[in-house]
Amino acid sequence: MDKNLILEVRELKQHFRINDRLTIKAIDGVTFGIRQGEVFGLVGESGCGKSTFARSVTGIYRPTEGEVFYRGALVSGKAADAAAVRQRQTELQTVFQDSAASLNPRMTVEEIILEPFRILPNRPNPQTQREKLLQLMKDVGMAQTYLQKRPGELSGGQRQRVAIARALITDPAFVVADEPVASLDISIQAQIISLFQHMQREHGFTFLLIAHDLSVVRFICDRVGVMLHGKLVEMAPTKELFSNPLHPYTQALLSAIHVPDPVYERNKKILEYDTKTPLGSTFEEVSEGHWLLK
Repeated sequence: MDKNLILEVRELKQHFRINDRLTIKAIDGVTFGIRQGEVFGLVGESGCGKSTFARSVTGIYRPTEGEVFYRGALVSGKAADAAAVRQRQTELQTVFQDSAASLNPRMTVEEIILEPFRILPNRPNPQTQREKLLQLMKDVGMAQTYLQKRPGELSGGQRQRVAIARALITDPAFVVADEPVASLDISIQAQIISLFQHMQREHGFTFLLIAHDLSVVRFICDRVGVMLHGKLVEMAPTKELFSNPLHPYTQALLSAIHVPDPVYERNKKILEYDTKTPLGSTFEEVSEGHWLLK
């Protein structure tokens, strides 16, 4: 096992049995790892399994099959290392897509951001908590006057900033952001992504960004994985993936990216990919760091 990996999954499967005749294979045999301090982007169309993957590796879902390792220790299944599971719980934080649903409407901003300290076995003293709270409010661009407001009094962008501050208050080693800007206006999306980039550089946490907007992923991520029907079809360093996409599905996704050039937009050719095409079964490294499902 690569010692630089903070998270690794091996043949991960997450199946949901609907009835005797129907089982949804949301994740169907995914294997890869995320390195310490890396910004990894996971992309694909709606329903491809991105959010299910996030819930499986964070412990919200119990994987149907396969293994999840955190810092080299098994954290899934009956043989999971209990100490490693607790470590993941204290070191990993999640930012969800719907900030309105993920924030308690009855709590103030201050109470929401400080809430993660309640689960820490060795929480800092109240003065230190307050200092960190004020610093994070400054980092995410919100005045102290918002501390006594409730989520219903905030805009969508402000709620997402509160969610980010809550995720970072405990200095996590790993942050999972599941479509964190999908429900926001374009102008606010740019602010939140820039904020994520700034905070990741400041705090040095490992960052798993789940998104369907390839332009966002291209701007912030070190490596990118492309998912389709619960499988990882291609994975490569960001520059390599965008300059030399190999899987037809990846090529189709990239051809649809909007470019702020009306002449180019009128003349560009969007490739089509039939998502009913059977997928391969072997995930191979075709060049250094560039993996493809064949």
